[in-house]
Formats: sequence, structure tokens, C-alpha cells
Amino acid sequence: MALFHGQKFTGSLSNEQGVLYVLMTGKWKNTARFVKRIHPGSVGDVQNFITYQANIQNIKRSLKVKVQRDGQIDVELNLKLPVDIVEYARNHLQDKANVRRLNRQLSEIMTQDAEQIIRTLQENGCDAFGVGRQLIAHHPVVWKSVDWNKEYPNVRFHPQVTVDIVGNGILN
Repeated sequence: MALFHGQKFTGSLSNEQGVLYVLMTGKWKNTARFVKRIHPGSVGDVQNFITYQANIQNIKRSLKVKVQRDGQIDVELNLKLPVDIVEYARNHLQDKANVRRLNRQLSEIMTQDAEQIIRTLQENGCDAFGVGRQLIAHHPVVWKSVDWNKEYPNVRFHPQVTVDIVGNGILN
């Protein structure tokens, strides 16, 4: 996925990052499927991975731009992902404690991935979430007082991705 600053190509996101990025922007249309390593051990061992897909119709996303008294710009980006487990070699998805652990673990992994995506966007000067437009619309005095090209890398993003396992298909 290509990143732009104005009309200039400045960087890219990987295919895996691209899926989460689209969910973070709120412009999803199809199923979003993820494969994550959740257990230590060999990368070649399928027992260490989980495959899940987001229920697109039920995703909740919120983006709030706040300007602090000192002029610091903070962005809260929350994403709630109800997911179905597609493949999990270790099963045990009937155990509620195990499901809670997986929810917590997947939420942490996805939040870290979101933070990495945001760092990449900021390093490349790509305001893909439209924070500048939010400032123009809701904080015009602040917008007129900042050089957005210099200020954007200093914006503090606070992403939070919450994964909630709601189904496990035909797995036990």
C-alpha cells in the first residue's frame, strides 16, 4: 500500500499492515482476515498461530482529535473488532478463560501493529486519517497557528484495538 505526502510517494505499508490500516480508516468493505503468531516457538509450527477474521458489519471505530491547553494535539483511535476464529490448532475454545486470554493477547498484538502503522505514516508525512481536516473543521485557530508539515510528526496518537472472539466456526 503506497503512502503519499501531497502528490509525492513517500513510503509503503506491507500487505498485512494494509488490512489493519483500512480497518483503522473506517473504509472496510470485505472480510478482514489475520494470521498471528501467539505462542513462542518455531515459525514453521502451525500450533503457534491463530487465524481469525473480523465481522465487518459489527466493527466499531472512533477517532477523536483533541487539542491540549499547551497546543499538543492528541488523537484517540479506538477500534472494536468482533472476530470469528477460522483456524486454531490448539482448539480449547470452549474454555472461557482461554478465550479471555486470547482476546487480551490478540488485542495487545493488534494495538502494537496499529502503533507501528501510525509511526510509519508519521515518518512518511502521510495524514491518512485526516487529522488535519479535523483540525480545520473543529479547531481553526490551532490550524492557522501551526505549520502542519512540521507539526504532524509530533501528533500523539493513542490507538486501542479491542478484539472480541464471538464465534469459532466448527472448532471445538
